Amino acid sequence: MNLENLDAPNSGGATGGSRPEGKTITMAMIAKAAGVSQGAISSLLNDRDYGIRVSAKTRERVFRVCREMGYMPNDLRAVVRMYPKLGDFALLISQETGLEDPLADQLVKSLMRQIPSHHLAVATYDPAADYTANPDLLPPPVSGGVASRFLTLGTPNVSLFSAILMHEYPGIHIGGEAGVAGFTSIVPQYAKGSCKAIETLLALGHKQIAILSGPFGSTDPTVIELNFGIRAAYNAIRTPIEAQNVVYGDSSFEHGVTSVDLLLDRPQKPTAIFCFSALTAAGVLHQAQARGFTIPGQLSVLAFGDTPFAPLLHPPLTTVSISAEEIAAKALGDLETRLQDQDITTTRTLAVPCTVTERGTCAPPPTPT
Repeated sequence: MNLENLDAPNSGGATGGSRPEGKTITMAMIAKAAGVSQGAISSLLNDRDYGIRVSAKTRERVFRVCREMGYMPNDLRAVVRMYPKLGDFALLISQETGLEDPLADQLVKSLMRQIPSHHLAVATYDPAADYTANPDLLPPPVSGGVASRFLTLGTPNVSLFSAILMHEYPGIHIGGEAGVAGFTSIVPQYAKGSCKAIETLLALGHKQIAILSGPFGSTDPTVIELNFGIRAAYNAIRTPIEAQNVVYGDSSFEHGVTSVDLLLDRPQKPTAIFCFSALTAAGVLHQAQARGFTIPGQLSVLAFGDTPFAPLLHPPLTTVSISAEEIAAKALGDLETRLQDQDITTTRTLAVPCTVTERGTCAPPPTPT
């Protein structure tokens, strides 16, 4: 938490604080100035439900009075409720996406570069959990009370979003539509990216294209969108996708290795492979070249998702990618606007386009002998 820009840096206890001239500020004084009961003050400052209903309008009036009187509690949670701009940022990643996901990794780094004066809390959440019924299971950045700006990545969880909005903090979901009023959705154009990848290979003349997809039946929104884009590319040329050319698996290096062995042992070998991850593509490059295939002379390889190692591979890997820097910039800008406007009701969607980075792994297919 960043306390450097605090307007009224006067510390106090749970029930009282001090003004610059040293006079103790009590809850009774705050209650009188705000025109509410001491019970309502206690409920707001301690974030406890004492059976007292406090409207959003009253809540803001109480916190405004606290700020005007220079009241500063020792409890950091109360500080954040009173001064939301001082709160931490939190990135919550769905368990099925995982912290090892390339976009998650790049997003963490991008956020840290763009918010150097704030803390960034990173945690995972269960996309299937009912956090409304089980609030004790909430990720620490939500339950801890010292974060005031939330970003989520992966499969949406409505109960998690509701828990964030309950404290009147802005939230952004990355990866698809949040489906909750008051949240901003940042939607990378995954489908257009995978469509562009297939179009790139088709334009080079490839007809036998293998696809190293995600896990079979995956509910990961990224995998779903990537598959949708592939279908769109084939529908545009009125050509069905050959089922034997789709190999399901995870995003690992090993998936690329085993898939290449499977595909290149067939009588009708693919001339191009599109991988759902750069790490899988690295496995394809390794194993294909180990078997004597030249890249891209005999086999073109294209991957979704850029990574720092992509240009370091041999040959450098051609990718279709989404800029984590752009996602972070859009997210931070929207969060600050919402926080400034105290806006937790507006629902909007921001799109982030994909770009093709051509390097050295794509070329026209070999001429038939």
